[in-house]
Amino acid sequence: MALFEKKEKISRKEFRDIFRKKNPILPGTGHKLFGLEEKTKMEEKLFKREAIGFTSKEKYDRFVSRMRVEKYKVPDPAQKQLIDKKIRFLKKLGGK
Repeated sequence: MALFEKKEKISRKEFRDIFRKKNPILPGTGHKLFGLEEKTKMEEKLFKREAIGFTSKEKYDRFVSRMRVEKYKVPDPAQKQLIDKKIRFLKKLGGK
């Protein structure tokens, strides 16, 4: 199920429920899972410090784009690979 399949905006609670339950195994990643800590960091980056927030498809896409920029700023190849995995997971979750 894609995040924005039926709605234009979703709440932080809806996002968290889908995001934390979604299986983050992607082809070519060695079947490594993102732990709860990594998922929480991504969620906090998307929603900032808003207690009850909403996100739209556009905001979500901008977040993924910012992660791509971040990937090219990181000098460590291992970190680049981790960010790439996160981007692919988020794109899959977003329905792309």
